[in-house]
Amino acid sequence: MENYNYHIMSDEELVKLCKSCDEIALQILIKRMESVIANCALSFSDNRFENEDLIQEGMVACFRAILSFNDEKGASFRTYAAVCIKNALKNFVRKKDNVFLSADKDFVPLGDETVSSTTTEDEYISSENYKSLRESLRKILSQTEYSVFSLFVDGMSYSEIAEKTGQSIKGVDGALQRVRKKLKSIL
Repeated sequence: MENYNYHIMSDEELVKLCKSCDEIALQILIKRMESVIANCALSFSDNRFENEDLIQEGMVACFRAILSFNDEKGASFRTYAAVCIKNALKNFVRKKDNVFLSADKDFVPLGDETVSSTTTEDEYISSENYKSLRESLRKILSQTEYSVFSLFVDGMSYSEIAEKTGQSIKGVDGALQRVRKKLKSIL
């Protein structure tokens, strides 16, 4: 492994190292992004959501942003990641609001809630870099956690993941909570 001076590297240089499975670069980049994640979470914070849940969702979105960032598109990583984090938090809040609303017996959904929209994040994913980062995750997560996380990162809803893996929705949620804790502890 080469000896890098990580702290003077740009975010974009760190992203490139992250995509080649450099764990130190990943830790430093996530540390740099903590304030962006916290600010995005704060903008969605209210009495319905725990700030810690929003931050965890932001961390997962930041990880996705690292996987899918393409510096040839002209945006800085920080700008791109902030957009990805905000979009993920909007989706998180929307999904949670739908859960709250569906508890109302008079609620009739207007559309198919299982349809997930494709985001610009998905369009930028580089398959080789994506595979190498997933291999690093395979070492950290249990087989169940890895399977659930992979399906979640691929855009599946909790109910779709539960159906595909044969687990309950609560089991899927538990696995993702463990994944978030593990990612948080290493990042």
